[in-house]
Amino acid sequence: MIDTFRIGSFAMRYSHFVPRLYNYCRSLGFERERMMPSRAFCSDESQGYPVMLLVQHFGTFPFDHGRVGGKVAINRHGPYAHHGEDLVIIQASHVGYDPDDGRFGVYQRHRTDGCGFGDCCGKLCSVLHWYQDEYAHACRQVQCGRLGGEPAVQIDNQYLDDGRSEGLFLRLDRMVETPLQPLSVLSTSKVFRTSEVLRERLGEGGFREKPAPIGAALSSDLFHFRRVPAEGPEGHDILEAALAPVMPALVTSAHPALDAARFVTQAEFDRTYRSILREPAFRTKNVLFVSGVNIDVSPREGFPFPFTKFVPWAAHASLRDGRSLLLEQEELVETLRRMPGENPDCLSFDDTIERMTAAPEILLPIG
Repeated sequence: MIDTFRIGSFAMRYSHFVPRLYNYCRSLGFERERMMPSRAFCSDESQGYPVMLLVQHFGTFPFDHGRVGGKVAINRHGPYAHHGEDLVIIQASHVGYDPDDGRFGVYQRHRTDGCGFGDCCGKLCSVLHWYQDEYAHACRQVQCGRLGGEPAVQIDNQYLDDGRSEGLFLRLDRMVETPLQPLSVLSTSKVFRTSEVLRERLGEGGFREKPAPIGAALSSDLFHFRRVPAEGPEGHDILEAALAPVMPALVTSAHPALDAARFVTQAEFDRTYRSILREPAFRTKNVLFVSGVNIDVSPREGFPFPFTKFVPWAAHASLRDGRSLLLEQEELVETLRRMPGENPDCLSFDDTIERMTAAPEILLPIG
C-alpha cells in the first residue's frame, strides 16, 4: 500500500501548489468571499510556511482541523462548517529532509544550541523508536549458522516465549522446520533446523560454521509486533494505533519516517473521506478535501523558512450542485498542474498590515 504513494516527480513547491489549489477551487465554482480553508497539519513550526501561503492566497487564516502527526480531527467538521460556505480541507502528514545527505526524517533546528538536526515529524519518529529498537535487538539475537554441517537458526529464548505482553514476535513457522524440535539447547537460546524458505532466501553463504546475526535478512514477513497501547492525557495513542499494522514494513524500510508519513496520509484520506460523506453539516456546502505529505526541507542560510514541498495523494469534492469527484494521485497532480500558477486575488501581507495599523482604533466598552 505504501509504495503506491509516489514521491519524486509528483512533489511541487508549496509556492506553486497553493495558487494552483486556489485556482482549482475557483474552477469548481467556489467563491473567494465564501471560501474557508482548513488545515490538518502537525503542530511543528516547520508547518508555518504552508499556513502563511494558505492565508496569502485564500485571504483568511485557515481553520485548525489537525492533531499531532497530521491526524484529522473529524469531530470538528460541524464547527468548521459554520465558518464558510465553500470549504477546502488540506490534510498533510510531514517528514523532514536533509538534501545534503539524502536523509528523510530529520530537520535542522536553527534556534537550538548547535543548530543540530532533530526528528521530523517528531511524533512519528517518537512512535517508531520503540519498534526500531525492538527490531534491532532481534536482528542481533537471532543468528544463522550450521550445526553438524546443516543450516540452523539460533534463537534467543525470549523470542520463544509467546506469552509476553509486548515485543517483537517471530513467525517461527516461516523460519524453522515444524514441529519446533530444537537440535540443541543452550543456556539462553535454542538451535533449530532452518526452514526451506529461509535456506533459499539466505543461500548457502548465509550459513557459516560460526553463527552470525541475521541482520537485515530478518524481513518484514518474518515477524510482527505486540504492544500495550500507550496511555496519555487524551487516552491511547491514536497515531501509534494507526501505524501498528504496518510497523514491520516501517522498521525494515530504507526511509521509515517517510513511509510512516505516507501511510498516515493514506489512512487519513480514507478515514476522513468517509466522515465527510456522513457529515450532515456539509450537505449544503461545497467541500474539497485534499490530502498529501509535506516534505520539510531545512532552510538554507539566509532563508527564514523551509523549502517545503507538497506531494499530493488524493482529493475528494462534494458540491452543492450534486457533483462528486474522487481524484487519485496521478489525476490530482495533472489537474493541479493544469491550473494557472498565478493568483490575481493574492493577498499582500505588507499592504494589509499597513492598512490595519493605520485604521482607527476600536475601543472596548468595559474598563
